[in-house]
Amino acid sequence: MYNTVCNSDEEYEDSDETNVRLIPRCSPIPRKRGRSIFDETAEYLKIKDTIPRRRVSFADTTGRDLTDVREFVQFDSDDDDAKWEEEEAKYRPKIREPTYRINPEWTIPTAAALTKAVHFHKVEVESVSPIEDEPLAFIVFIRVLNISFNKTVCIRSTMDSWSNYFDCPADYVQGDGETDTFSFKLSFCPPYLHHGARIEFVVRYETPDGDYWANNSHVNYAVTLLVSYEDDVAQASPFDILCMYELHIDASSPKREVEKILINRQSSGACL
Repeated sequence: MYNTVCNSDEEYEDSDETNVRLIPRCSPIPRKRGRSIFDETAEYLKIKDTIPRRRVSFADTTGRDLTDVREFVQFDSDDDDAKWEEEEAKYRPKIREPTYRINPEWTIPTAAALTKAVHFHKVEVESVSPIEDEPLAFIVFIRVLNISFNKTVCIRSTMDSWSNYFDCPADYVQGDGETDTFSFKLSFCPPYLHHGARIEFVVRYETPDGDYWANNSHVNYAVTLLVSYEDDVAQASPFDILCMYELHIDASSPKREVEKILINRQSSGACL
């Protein structure tokens, strides 16, 4: 019988081989320690000492008045507003509304003269008419000799003495076999709305046989804009207008002299 003796060193080495430990590749990042409640309390008390304390006092203990009186102005009523507007309207400058009229600067031909001119020139301006509800516009009628079925009538117009001009076609109206009637519309526009503004135009009649022009004997057709203000004439009496024209009264004339002359005119019975 054999007695087996275990070596303690060998037994320890065997136990080391069975115990396995995991070692991390890097050390964990240390986290910042949070503030404790004691630190926050200490900081709060430090800030509190720097803030001035509020004191409450009552008016009667300091000798002040217990009431505060304030005065208010009463608002104007609607009737007062209407009176102010009526009074203000007396001194407000009146808006002068202009009245526009067109004035052709050529003589409208008679029927016989028109027929003769159409046969001779192949194209002629027949008439010009204002347009209702459009005081700045007018319509012109043109008569052409029917020498070809294919025809075109164009208008060349200007408002600045031919520094700039525009071409536009005329519209066919009707025909009687021998002649055809065309029409076109022109209108004044800003900045050409002053008294005496002019629109000049000529007419070109294009046919396969050639082009024909109507230009009022080489002086062009022109329409003038006349601007007037009826309110100024309505406010002045005929007697006042006569005196103003005869005396040429201006802003520098003495008021007493004007009144004296007007009284003398009235006593003498002057009239238009």
